[in-house]
Parts: sequence; C-alpha cells; structure tokens
Amino acid sequence: MLKLAAALIAGFVTMGGWAVVTVKDLPEYFVAGQQYTIEFQVRQHGRTLLNDLHPSLLIATSEGKHEATVPAVARPSAGTYAVTFTAPNAERVFLTIKTGFMNNQLRLYPQSVVAAGGSRPAMTAGERGQILFVAKGCNTCHSNIDLSGRPDNQLIKVGPELGGRHLAREYVIQKIKNAASQIMPDLGLSDAETAAIATFLSGERTAATGSGH
Repeated sequence: MLKLAAALIAGFVTMGGWAVVTVKDLPEYFVAGQQYTIEFQVRQHGRTLLNDLHPSLLIATSEGKHEATVPAVARPSAGTYAVTFTAPNAERVFLTIKTGFMNNQLRLYPQSVVAAGGSRPAMTAGERGQILFVAKGCNTCHSNIDLSGRPDNQLIKVGPELGGRHLAREYVIQKIKNAASQIMPDLGLSDAETAAIATFLSGERTAATGSGH
C-alpha cells in the first residue's frame, strides 16, 4: 500500500499536477467589517506562472467549517489573481485559496480579526515569518519541522529541509533576494517580508515591525 501511494504521488508530480501559490501583501490582521483585496500568483512547479485559471477564496471562522466562497479575478500580470472580501465579525478567520488548477490549494494560518478601533494583535517577527513561510508558498517545496500547527497543505519537497537548522539571518535574506537557482523563482518579496522569514528560519525571537491591516 505504501509503495502504491508513493507511486501515485510520483506520477502526480511527474505529470505536472502541482503548483505553488504566493500571496502578496498579506495583512498581519483584519478588521471586522472592513473590505480587503488579496492578490496572489499561481506557479506550476513553482516557476511557470499560470493564466486562465478560475481560483476562489474559501472563508471560515472556525477550522473545517466552510462559510463562504468568493471567486477571484485575473489581474493583467501573468499568473496573478485577486479576490475581494469583507472580514467577518469573529476572533479569527481561516482562508483557503483554491487555484482552479487540478486540486491545488493553499490553506493559510488562521488570521486574527479585531473590532474597528481595536488594538493591533501582538506578533513577533518570527511569528510573522512563520505565517509568511506558508503564505508565500515556501512550505510547498521546503519542509520545516519548526512550523507550529502547520496548515494541512501539499508538500512536494523539491528543496532542502529548512527546519531545525537556525540558518544565519543574512544568508537567508541573500538566498531569497538573489535566488540563483533554476528551481526557486524570485517571489518579489518586500524587505520586511524577507526579514520576517529570515528571522523565523534563524530561530530569532524579536518584535515585529511589519505592516498592519
């Protein structure tokens, strides 16, 4: 049975049936009742941007409870889509991006939701980096044993394991900003996003300085 499962997975990968989702400008938290637009890209094999898809966003306020589906629309840039939704009145929101490319999807870490005028939730740079490690699609290709409560997403493991290594922060920043690889693309991360992921992979625990909602 295990051999059969391995063969099926290998066949799935060989046929080109996997893709990586990269979310752009993910807020640190949401404000209930406020409208947000999330933009994302879909890359086959982590590199080739895919056009003509029909993605959607699944929204829930508790794990495993689907409450709404919002269709995404294509942006002018290749392989780029956007979806607009209103943050629910709840403590947390669970977002899942369904790509429309075979069964590929991306479950994000649960995001905090605050009432209008409420305080910004506390978050360290390492915690922000962990969220972005999943949202940017890093965890599709790189397993990481340091991920706490990892969302149930597809893991292809075409890149090295990045957990438990406490990589040097500057080394990670250089690898992300200068992805000199035929496999890993330039994801266009901001300096703040790159720094947060580098902090997470280095094992540092410092205060977050990223963007708000």
